[in-house]
Amino acid sequence: MFLKSTNNILSFKFLSLILLSILAATIYFIYRDNTIIFNQILSTFNTDNLFNKRDLVHSFPLPNWAIYSLPSGIWVLVLTSLLSQNHIYIKKARLPLDYLPITYGIILEFFQFFHITNGTFDIVDILFVLGFGVIALAINKSQQAITINWQKKISRWVLVSGFLILILSDVHK
Repeated sequence: MFLKSTNNILSFKFLSLILLSILAATIYFIYRDNTIIFNQILSTFNTDNLFNKRDLVHSFPLPNWAIYSLPSGIWVLVLTSLLSQNHIYIKKARLPLDYLPITYGIILEFFQFFHITNGTFDIVDILFVLGFGVIALAINKSQQAITINWQKKISRWVLVSGFLILILSDVHK
């Protein structure tokens, strides 16, 4: 009985994370222009012809925080959740990977502030990254016993694909 309950919790968590990722990608695709690397790649497939993005934006307006800050928070939540219970060793130090997306999100904002990378520094982005990261860490802590075996099987895939998503969501002018 416990195994079935555990599998249901894991299936629900994984499905929720997939749906959140689709939501963030949809916001990028519909509401952001082609300065985002993700949209530049999609434009090579003539995806702009599939949808009239202008009509969608006018039919379903979103506030600026939802367009520019929410996707970053979602990516951090998803990656932090998936990297729960994973760590790397550097010499004898054990470093948890679930803090990596939060750290990356904050560092990226400061890189934008110092013009090391393209984009606009925004304190709201930092608040979303921190807020969603803390939510994911709290969820991870409450589900630690349930997810430990499942999480370890996907760590390399999650790490590579997750940071690829973060890189693709960066601004390239």
